Amino acid sequence: MELTKAISQLKSLRNCLEFQRWAHDIAGQCWGDVAPGNLRHSACHGWNVNEGVLLLFGWLKKKDRKQSAAFALYTGMVGQARKSEFYTRLGVADTMEGRFDLILVHAFVLFRRLKKDNESRELAQEIFDVMFSDLDQNMREMGIGDVGILKRIRKMSESYHGRIVAYEEGVQSGAIELAAALNRNLYADNEASDAQLMAMVGYVNDALAHLDRQKTEELHNGVIHFPAVPEAAVAPTE
Repeated sequence: MELTKAISQLKSLRNCLEFQRWAHDIAGQCWGDVAPGNLRHSACHGWNVNEGVLLLFGWLKKKDRKQSAAFALYTGMVGQARKSEFYTRLGVADTMEGRFDLILVHAFVLFRRLKKDNESRELAQEIFDVMFSDLDQNMREMGIGDVGILKRIRKMSESYHGRIVAYEEGVQSGAIELAAALNRNLYADNEASDAQLMAMVGYVNDALAHLDRQKTEELHNGVIHFPAVPEAAVAPTE
């Protein structure tokens, strides 16, 4: 069966570093295939998390605590990125691309935290797997075939890596650099005011600190806490 063969091939790539860079970007390219008038009806609008399908194909096992934690963390990350305040208050574009880029911001925050201790590295891999499986299914529901999925994975690898590197450099360099990275990527399709941009900078830094304070045991139990979406601009600090 072609579907079974494709799934086997894709799953065999899961431990490849380049594939991990690709995984988050699958849906970003598929969105370009959806007519604007159909966005609200597309399978991946709002980033539906397909728990039933993941269970069906064996990527998520109810009795596997680590997989369950990974699914819970992924769902929590997506849920946070879907909060309306980001779009109505902070000026993120309420489009497929804008929602996806906001998920990438939260993915950066979560994976940066998980990289800090060795015992969380396996959990990080599980989250990558759950994310890939969900993205893959979203694309299939939109009618994209195996070849199209692989093409989109490859095409998006470089742009994804660039965003994550830019956010990391921004966090290390200070608020001005992080603001520039967010402006180029998260706000690429929707010009934000200085107040909105700096509020988002403050949110990212707050989220990083928030997760740094969270106990590893909580994360391994699938519990994740993000800060509230800010209402006012945060002044840049060096």
